[in-house]
Amino acid sequence: MNFYFIPFAGGSEISYNPLVNILSSKGHNCYQCSLPGRGRRFKEDFLKTVPEMAQDIFLQIKDKLIENNYVLFGHSMGALLTTHVLALIKEHNAPMPQYVFLSGRGGEIKRPSPPYKSEMDSATFRSELKKMGGIPDEVFNEESIMSFFEPIIKADFKAIESYEPIDVTLYGLKVMVYYGRDDDFSLEQVACWQRISTQKISCKAFDGGHFFVLDEREAIIEDMLLQINSGVLLK
Repeated sequence: MNFYFIPFAGGSEISYNPLVNILSSKGHNCYQCSLPGRGRRFKEDFLKTVPEMAQDIFLQIKDKLIENNYVLFGHSMGALLTTHVLALIKEHNAPMPQYVFLSGRGGEIKRPSPPYKSEMDSATFRSELKKMGGIPDEVFNEESIMSFFEPIIKADFKAIESYEPIDVTLYGLKVMVYYGRDDDFSLEQVACWQRISTQKISCKAFDGGHFFVLDEREAIIEDMLLQINSGVLLK
């Protein structure tokens, strides 16, 4: 099975390594999509909108897609981007995924509201990032590293905060949504992902906050492979 990982805010082509390393050891092919301004593409200018990001990601993977033989996985901003990538897959009649796994974001269609993280001063912004988790303390305590990453993450948040919501519904699309029990959105918001598929979606909670997906990687991989190997999504 081929796995395509869609980046979360500030993410690069190595951000999903904790999951990718496990999947690769089990013989699966993994590709971590990367956006301009970070990782190997750090010399490129940031993209300013979610549709631009989705178009960039679609161009990276479109020639690699095989009908019913690949999976999309998007966490947080990556979940939002995945819906836009799905819309492009549908628009271009490209092969559809066997499964879509989303995590760390509710599925309701709405514009983000203030206060915008992208407009916060550095101290406030970093405080908000620390609450979300996902960044080791040794990174927070190293000013040279944070000074490099802060503009990247702020650029991604700005794109999220200014995006125009879209609605896409795909026939029979199999969707599993993972969420952290201590994250800051409700099960009702998670259930709103039903909007992207005519087939009933499934949801599953894990211990942890926003970046549970990295902390609970072994359990998540086990569940993902269970869904794929069983051919059905379990409740």
